[in-house]
Amino acid sequence: MPTRGAKALKTSEIAAIEDLMSDLEKRLRRLSDASRTESAGATNDVHDFVNEALGNIMKSVRNGATDVTGQLADEASRYTSDAIKKITGEVEQRPLIMLGIAVGIGFLVGLANRR
Repeated sequence: MPTRGAKALKTSEIAAIEDLMSDLEKRLRRLSDASRTESAGATNDVHDFVNEALGNIMKSVRNGATDVTGQLADEASRYTSDAIKKITGEVEQRPLIMLGIAVGIGFLVGLANRR
């Protein structure tokens, strides 16, 4: 069961990858711009190569982000379902204790709202 720290780590890893991809994209654009000014004949080849590389990189990043988002959504759904099942089981087994807990939480929330 991943913790919040693991999810934060995944999110920070995704952000770091996106930063690296952005940096790479900037460098490739600079290379393309420099190649245009240095050689008219080779510019088209380099420009096409850079554009193709950038397209592949961005597609890869989008696909990776979509996969991670889908996995996180599936995990969240599974954990929510498990939590609801556990709460339902506790309510069925110990209804008076759960009612007392609910009253206590309601009282604390009422106190917090007054401030």
